[in-house]
Amino acid sequence: MSRQTRRTFLAAVGAAGLAGCAGITDSGGTPSSTTDGTTTGSPGDGTSNGDGTTPSGQGGARQLEDFEKLQKWHPVEGMGSLNASKDSYTGSQAARVKGGSTNEGKIFSAQFGSDGLDLSGQNLSFAYKCTSHDFSKISVELHAPDSGHVVELKRTVLGPKDTWMRINLGTTDVMRPKSVDLSKVYQIRIVGRPRDHTSNEPVEFLVDDLQAVPTPKKGKVMLTFDDGLASHYTKAYEKMKQYGFPGVDAVITEAVYDDGFLTTGQMREMTNDGWEMMAHPNVGSTPMPELSRKKQKSLMTSSKQWLKRHGFDGHSYLAVPKNAVGKDTFALAQKHFDLTFTFGGGPSALPVTTKDAILPRIYADDVRKVKRMVDFAAEYKQLTVPLFHRIGGKNGLPEKDFETILKYVKKKDVDVVTPSDLKEQGLLR
Repeated sequence: MSRQTRRTFLAAVGAAGLAGCAGITDSGGTPSSTTDGTTTGSPGDGTSNGDGTTPSGQGGARQLEDFEKLQKWHPVEGMGSLNASKDSYTGSQAARVKGGSTNEGKIFSAQFGSDGLDLSGQNLSFAYKCTSHDFSKISVELHAPDSGHVVELKRTVLGPKDTWMRINLGTTDVMRPKSVDLSKVYQIRIVGRPRDHTSNEPVEFLVDDLQAVPTPKKGKVMLTFDDGLASHYTKAYEKMKQYGFPGVDAVITEAVYDDGFLTTGQMREMTNDGWEMMAHPNVGSTPMPELSRKKQKSLMTSSKQWLKRHGFDGHSYLAVPKNAVGKDTFALAQKHFDLTFTFGGGPSALPVTTKDAILPRIYADDVRKVKRMVDFAAEYKQLTVPLFHRIGGKNGLPEKDFETILKYVKKKDVDVVTPSDLKEQGLLR
């Protein structure tokens, strides 16, 4: 299937899947940045559904919790404290959670009426700001219907600290999956912790604007590759053609034509078969946050412009080198790119709320984990984005492991997509 034919087909499928969401107005506020870097906005109109949530908004989204009143939320015993904060993402306040003796901070809400909260066919996102650590982990636990049937949605956040961002939550673990019932959620827990389990400093974080959005009809998998290595053409592309899969290559543009890297001819052949080439600035051994804002901007924009000059549509997408994201990195990525990717350790909700968001990737060297995350993408209609580096050869992912992943994806009920496919299917909000 040619690139254009495939794109047209996937866009039609995506449009059909979201047709029932059209024509609904947004009930939530639109955030706006203040001079101190916080984000504020206008709350909804105060109306609610019978379960205490607000009605559907743009793209079918409904606000489950605005955190304007915290009476329904409580800290888990021994897991820190809960207070209101005027530092909000939208509305007039957010929830501030500080960790306890274990350094974790955990809060819960369990007031959803006699029938519980129906989250079947829904994906979740919320606004999050960690104020204590550069790197943290945040998760939502859905008790569906009880503590013996828990769906966990966890994200590793590699920055930025002290900055509001939206987390599009994806499923990372399920307790007793055969008997979990998301139509009867009786408790929601939000759990934060330092990424470094040896940290002596309790985590402190804020949460706001918890939303649910209807899922698409099928889950998605995006096969991404870093650095623009020659093996992405000689091994990955040649093998993926047999499966009809496109890929996404994060290219170090300065290395094109160098030994062991792609050529523009190879890149064009790949894009003609549906692949996309996205920006991956060359930072050498230095993580982005350690560079000046001016240097970060120069690296990002030069990589983007190189791709644009050479006719590669993926210039609107960024893969953060070395994964760490500082305040300047985040702000520049939001300004210059439509989507930004970094390590997150799990899937992402679909549709993706793109404002203030970073899409998570998972390392593909753990084949069992990749299979598990593909399972969750299929089951919960989410997006799983494996990250590959070298394929085959010394220090590369063994070719047999790579093909094992391709075979597994092929047999699951998922579409293999690129960022532009998501856009054309209406899955970027």
